[in-house]
Amino acid sequence: MNKLVAKFKDIKDSNLVFLWETKLDIKLLDELNLNEKILNKIKDTIKNDKNQISSFYLWDEQFEYLYFIYYSKTSTKTLIEFLWEELPKLPEKLTLFTSNETLLLNLLDTTILSRYKFDKYKSEKIEETINIIINKNNEKLVKNRLKTLDNIILARNLWETPSCDLYPESFANLVKKTKFENIKVKIFDSKQVEKDWLMLLHNVWKWSSKWPYMVILEKIIDKSLPTIWLVWKWITFDTGGIQVKPGDSMYEMKWDMCWAAAVYATMKELDEKKLDVNIVACLVLAENHISWNSYKPSDIIKSYSWKTVDIIHTDAEWRLVLADGISYISKNYKLDKVITVATLTWAVMVALWYRYAWIMWNDKILIKKFIDYSQVNFEKYIELPFDNYFIEKTKASRVADLENLNRWVYAWSSMWAAFLSNFVLNKEKYVHLDIAWTSLNWFEPYWLFNKWCTGFWVDSLSSILMDIK
Repeated sequence: MNKLVAKFKDIKDSNLVFLWETKLDIKLLDELNLNEKILNKIKDTIKNDKNQISSFYLWDEQFEYLYFIYYSKTSTKTLIEFLWEELPKLPEKLTLFTSNETLLLNLLDTTILSRYKFDKYKSEKIEETINIIINKNNEKLVKNRLKTLDNIILARNLWETPSCDLYPESFANLVKKTKFENIKVKIFDSKQVEKDWLMLLHNVWKWSSKWPYMVILEKIIDKSLPTIWLVWKWITFDTGGIQVKPGDSMYEMKWDMCWAAAVYATMKELDEKKLDVNIVACLVLAENHISWNSYKPSDIIKSYSWKTVDIIHTDAEWRLVLADGISYISKNYKLDKVITVATLTWAVMVALWYRYAWIMWNDKILIKKFIDYSQVNFEKYIELPFDNYFIEKTKASRVADLENLNRWVYAWSSMWAAFLSNFVLNKEKYVHLDIAWTSLNWFEPYWLFNKWCTGFWVDSLSSILMDIK
């Protein structure tokens, strides 16, 4: 629970976390009537000029402990890195206080995101209480940031929810019940999917017990403005199909829906924001399961675009459902820009580890916005070179227009982006993001990202879209 508070006296039974910046900041603690011994230790900490969190036992009805945070500007670590390491060690009840807006936002981000826990299915839950000391000048800023953090946490919670509870229909119902202010929701059930000839999506689904859906969210401000569309996959569980994944790789496959979760959270973030563009998001939802009627290697499937696809591998399902979503939106909406995203390949993890996402394609202006954003923020993107060579290699099938896997071109991230480009029907500007392992961080916490499902992309995409004219 997060609570905005104006004064110390309005708080009881908490621990004060104070981030220091200048010598004058000590005056901000006068209301606590700290004894001389504590004040001297604080001054010693400042004099030492080393990163440090010092704890002082206060034990009054307001605060049990004061945690005094000193960050040295000569440190090789950034402030965020330092806070990220230390804040998870603090107790459940905290009150955040510092001298300026920038420090307060850094403290807020790291406290909430570094201490994230998914305990929905645990019998015993520990409720965190975080008070934020604000004033009239920064109240709006803090409220807006808390909304963004709530949406990042929403994406994390959806990613962590098991597929027995979060599947295409349950997610479609969740979106349907969301009280958007400025977004219109359209939901295509399995009958509509089949009727509209979304056959790539249909074949990936058939015949899991969980029906496929397609969800479209529209924020149309003014039809005369440019329109950007976002297309994401939501595979609520990915067995790999007939070419089933090895057992050790199966546990994580509830997370194959995290990119659509990020788009849903991003659209919630943009709902009440002022934009100079229209946004349309398309979420294609299915399970990739195994049944008596599952699609098979060597099947040839006609897509919504009427291009035929030679199925080389059934664990390359995500690009099939995305392809139908892309061509549906491209055909039925007048668009200016296309952004697609997925966890495409191990290639990204091998090249960039868990810390950077790849971005590629032909919208150089939009790509530059992502790269520029990366220079000063913690969601990082690097451009991947790209040319038409890869598009031609997606057409190598002997028996169909396209194939969903080329076994001999190992530039996998580029190849799968190239496959999707075949379904952009009207030469719209196109950007593809491969956020595989920035979203699914299996290794260690870092920066503003936890281990496992990070919520990567909600913050950067919403910020970038608000900046596009």
